[in-house]
Amino acid sequence: MVKKKSLLIFVLAVLTAAVIFGLFFQFWLDKTKESYLLIDTQPPQTGHFPSPLVATPTLLPPTPTPTLTLEELAAIRKRQFEAVNQRYGPCRYVPVLMYHHVMEAEDAATIGASYLNVPPAVFRAQMDYLWQKGYHVIGLDEMVEGIRNDSLPTKPVVLTFDDGYRDFYDYVYPLLREKGIKATLFVISQFVGGERYLVWAQIKEMVDSGLVLPGNHTLNHPYLTKLTDFQIKDQIFSANNILREHLGRSVHFFAYPYGGINASVEQALKEGSFQGAAVTTNQAPQCLGLPYRFSRIRIGATSLANYGL
Repeated sequence: MVKKKSLLIFVLAVLTAAVIFGLFFQFWLDKTKESYLLIDTQPPQTGHFPSPLVATPTLLPPTPTPTLTLEELAAIRKRQFEAVNQRYGPCRYVPVLMYHHVMEAEDAATIGASYLNVPPAVFRAQMDYLWQKGYHVIGLDEMVEGIRNDSLPTKPVVLTFDDGYRDFYDYVYPLLREKGIKATLFVISQFVGGERYLVWAQIKEMVDSGLVLPGNHTLNHPYLTKLTDFQIKDQIFSANNILREHLGRSVHFFAYPYGGINASVEQALKEGSFQGAAVTTNQAPQCLGLPYRFSRIRIGATSLANYGL
C-alpha cells in the first residue's frame, strides 16, 4: 500500500513538473515571437537608423585641362572680332592705356595713392618699351579718325590720364615733349587749382603744345548712374563749358567717373555731340559703332609686357 502511494506521488510530481515546464516554454516562445514581430514591423527611431554601407572611393587621376595652341587661340579671337565688327564696326584692336598718378612712390604712399600710381622711372621704362616694340603713340582723336578712315599706323597705342593731377605736368609732360608722343588728359573741371591738381595755365600750355588732348571728366567726379537726367547733363555740359572757356577750344571726349555708365549718360553724350567716351577698364576692340564704350587697360607699376603688349 505504501509503495503504491509513493509511486502515485512520484507520477503526480512528474506530471506537475512537465506542466510547469510546458507553460514556461510556451511563455518564452510567445515572447520571442513578439520580439521578432516588433523588429520587423516598427519603424526605426530617430537616431537609430542602421548604418549604411559606405563604399571606399576610388581615386582617379585629375581630368587634364584642355590646352589650346597659339593658332587655336588666334582663330577664336578672330571669330570673336569678326562677330563684333559685323555688328558695331568698323572696329580695330587699339590698346588704350589708363593712368592716374605718376609720382615718386614715397609721395604716393603719403597721400594713400599707391594703387593709382606709376613711379616716374617705371613710366619712362614703359614708354621706352613701347618704342622698342615698334608701337606708335597717338591721340584718342587720331585713333577715332584712323579707324574711320582705315589709316591707323602699325601697332597704335593711346595714353590716357584721369583726374588732372599736378604730377602730370611735373613728370609726364616733360617725357611727352622729349619723345614727341601724345596723351589724352581727362580733367575734373571744378578740381582744377585744388591741392595736388593742375592749374588752368598748365593745362592750357600743354594743350597748346599739341601733345595733350583735353577730355571731360565731369564737374566733380560723381557716380553718374546715381544722378537724375538733369544732374547728369549738368555734370557733362557745364564741365564742357568751363573747359571751353579756359582752353579756347571744344572738348569731344569723355571719361566716366568710376566707370559708371547707363543709357541716360550715353544719351547725354550723344546730345553733346561727343566723339567718344572711355570706360575704366576693358580689353575689347575699339568700335565706332560703340563710341561711348572705348575700352582701356589700367596700367600699374610693372612692365607693359605683363599686359600683353
